[in-house]
This record gives sequence, structure tokens and C-alpha cells, in this order.
Amino acid sequence: MCEEHWEEISRDSDTIVEKKHKHAWISSEPLTRLNVHERCNLGTRYRWGIEGEFFVEKRYGYQYEHAFSFNWNAMKGYHLLMRLAYLINVFAEHTELLRDRFLRFGVKVFIKFLDETIRGPWLGHEWIRGKLITPYQIRMA
Repeated sequence: MCEEHWEEISRDSDTIVEKKHKHAWISSEPLTRLNVHERCNLGTRYRWGIEGEFFVEKRYGYQYEHAFSFNWNAMKGYHLLMRLAYLINVFAEHTELLRDRFLRFGVKVFIKFLDETIRGPWLGHEWIRGKLITPYQIRMA
């Protein structure tokens, strides 16, 4: 179990408010001073972000909570396609270039564009190496 204590400035006034939060994890491995940061802060808290994405997929139009099959391979395939669809939607909604292409050409042409980009030999090894050593920015809309 982990108990955190910190101070924040109140949203309603300029006073300092003491905050505290308690976290608990279940594990078959004991926690020690040497592994607590990695296992609790880097592992489990990161998982909350993943769970947040599943919440969006379940509650905001993806209908992810329904069992569409009792076949394990079909469920795995559906899960991977759902994750890919969610990724494409996030990119399309928040990235200027992809958003413009999505709006200009529509869903089918956009998916074909992504497929050809991923499969196509458009990016050579030397070009990729050059881009990786050059600083870049991703701008969100």
C-alpha cells in the first residue's frame, strides 16, 4: 500500500490545501524499497491510462463491451482491430495533416491511404535514419 501526501493551491482560493491519496496493489511478489517505484509508479499507474482508453471504447460509441464471438481467435482479432480503429480515430481527430486528409477524402480513401503508406516502399531505410536523427514536432489540433 502507498500513502501519498502533497500540497496544492486550492481552485477556489489562493490557499494551500493538503492532499492525500492511498493506493493499494495486489501482487505475488513482495514490494521493497528497491522495486516500489518501478512496480507501482511506472507499472500500475501507466496501466490506468490503458484502462482509460478501454473506458472510452466501452462507453463512447465503440460498443466494445459486447461479446461478439465465443471463438477465442475471433475475439483476439476483434480486440486488435478495435485498438487499431481507436488509434486511427485519435490520429484523425487530433493531428492536422491526417484530419485534413480524412475530411477531404472520406473514410474509405483515408483507410486506403493508411494501408498503402504502411505497406508501401515509400520510406527507405536511409530516409528514415535521416528523419530519426533530425529533431521534429508533432502538432495537435
